[in-house]
Amino acid sequence: MAEEKILALQGSPTLPEKKIRERSIFVSYADNEKNDDLIERLIRQFLTELDFDVCTFRNARSDVYLQAEIDRLIDECPCFLAFLTKDIKEEGSERWHPKGNIPSEIARALSRDHNVILYYEEGVSIPSNTNSYYCHPFENDPKKYAELFIDLIKALRNQDLLPK
Repeated sequence: MAEEKILALQGSPTLPEKKIRERSIFVSYADNEKNDDLIERLIRQFLTELDFDVCTFRNARSDVYLQAEIDRLIDECPCFLAFLTKDIKEEGSERWHPKGNIPSEIARALSRDHNVILYYEEGVSIPSNTNSYYCHPFENDPKKYAELFIDLIKALRNQDLLPK
């Protein structure tokens, strides 16, 4: 009898039911000053004005389990938006790669059948797990951000996330 109680207590914990935030977008990007200004100040405000709930790694509630928290946020957001920027230069080449977390976060969103929109800087390698339908070039230049916002509206409309 006592063994049965111990075994029952040692059982695997039940996870809370996955909740989907209908009008939410997870935005994935490399953590640096230029991207912080673009994403946390401009993109967040722009999408909020379009009535979206915006989540980034900054919404994670735990530093200890940061990746688990990011995974939870990606799972809860039916739309995923990533910015692939020139973070790591490929040695002996003109190619650049995004920070390592970006491709893994893209893979997670694609595996969850989310609406996925990717923006990449010219010269950045696009992960092989994506296709050109999802990808849009952008210039990470404040003088070109208006074009980025117009293109983002078009991408959201193409995904049926905004009225046409």
